[in-house]
Amino acid sequence: MCSNAVKSSGLVLAVVAVISVSAATAQPGDDVVRERQRDMKAVAAAAKSIDAVFKGTSPYDAKAFKSAAETIRAYSGKRLSELFEGPVVAEGSKASASIEAERPTFDKLATELGAYAQALSVAADRNPAVLAPGMRMHGVDASMGGPLAKRNSAMPDPMSMPAEHAFHLMLQVCTSCHAKFRTKDN
Repeated sequence: MCSNAVKSSGLVLAVVAVISVSAATAQPGDDVVRERQRDMKAVAAAAKSIDAVFKGTSPYDAKAFKSAAETIRAYSGKRLSELFEGPVVAEGSKASASIEAERPTFDKLATELGAYAQALSVAADRNPAVLAPGMRMHGVDASMGGPLAKRNSAMPDPMSMPAEHAFHLMLQVCTSCHAKFRTKDN
């Protein structure tokens, strides 16, 4: 009986060890996917709040505008690139394996996202009281493209354009990245 108890205890310990190793092995991937999704939701919420200001459905509040821009900036660039290092395809993720194959393009888009967000943050600093006319797009700016326009290969200087134009180009970066590096739902 004692021998059976020892064998049973040994079997239980072996099963617990296998489960622990399996959970430890699977967990980091799951954590990374959850972190990516959390970050992307934060970016989307921040972009929606900025969009509402430009559409006139939310009042301009420089602190809130800056906070939204800083949220996007914080989750872009190096941080975004690092979240997609190594094997990017994982259960529960819509990340495409093409990120691995086209790493320089992905990293460039992540950097551009941060640059446009930084321009929005600076615009909020420069306009603490109102959404100034200089923050809005003008006829020439609108003809240079929006979120659905064809992307130029060279990134324009986001600090030299109205904030609204930088915002639209930032959305274009998001659209381009999702079109190229996100799997399609069937």
